[in-house]
Amino acid sequence: MEKTREIALVRIVNFAYLLTQNPTPLLHQQLSHAMVLHQQALESPDINPFLRDLDVLHAQIEKHWAKVYSDMLTTASLLWDINMFQRFLCSKLLEDYANEPYVVSGRMLSLAESTVRQDQRHLARPSEDDNTISDEQYRDHVVFPLEESNLDRDYVEQKLRAVAARQGHPGNDIQPLIDVCDWTKLAAALTSDRDILTKLTQRSATFAEASSKILTGINRIQNKYFASLSGPSTFTLASTGYQTSPPPSRSFAWGIYDTIVRGFKENSPGSTAENTSDDRLLLLGEDVSAQSLPLLTNVNLKKME
Repeated sequence: MEKTREIALVRIVNFAYLLTQNPTPLLHQQLSHAMVLHQQALESPDINPFLRDLDVLHAQIEKHWAKVYSDMLTTASLLWDINMFQRFLCSKLLEDYANEPYVVSGRMLSLAESTVRQDQRHLARPSEDDNTISDEQYRDHVVFPLEESNLDRDYVEQKLRAVAARQGHPGNDIQPLIDVCDWTKLAAALTSDRDILTKLTQRSATFAEASSKILTGINRIQNKYFASLSGPSTFTLASTGYQTSPPPSRSFAWGIYDTIVRGFKENSPGSTAENTSDDRLLLLGEDVSAQSLPLLTNVNLKKME
């Protein structure tokens, strides 16, 4: 019993140290959660009921850490992608809420188009399992960094689809929702964008100035169209005579999707546009996939019982 408590305590120390190494946001969340659960187990008079769950959690973190830090190139590629998505989201939010036009080109546009290609594959083969995704660019450079960023992947991919439909040209994604009086989608967008803004601001001081402008824009739209808004499906419209009837069946979101499915070209001109601020391809000559490497201790608490 004492031995298992000692190992649990060592794990807490290890988790705390790993948190100082600036892990990805998802790893940070998992490590913090693991520390809390191990501490609760230590404070319990009987640690035995916790052992199996703690071992499973520890194994999951080991596997996750090995995936993120499998080799130097994979880690550098992932961190670069995470930073690129953060800059993309910041610029996109400035376009939507501060009227600052944003041209998406280079690698970011290429990733938006790979997201659409994956949609097309899913439409052609709806039963295809996500684990058999064939588009490595999408899997390694959209799914992987967005999940490690601990952002709403589905919502960010909506933004990528809209970018692909416009072939990277500027375009506001919020005003069309207002134009068709789609208050449910507008409420969801404001809620999700506020969450993204909060996370980006917490992670980097460089977003402070942009954050203020974006937040002002979000608050302006929210205050104009909603009397209260606490979530995507929990809101009250402002009593100023705005249309409250259901929006047209072919809303802006569907229009974007239809445009993508009808007109997307595999080799669109925009996909080769040069982006002077994105020199990633000069540094990384090929895509790499994560591998598994052992990390930390493999001591099993349950076996020590």
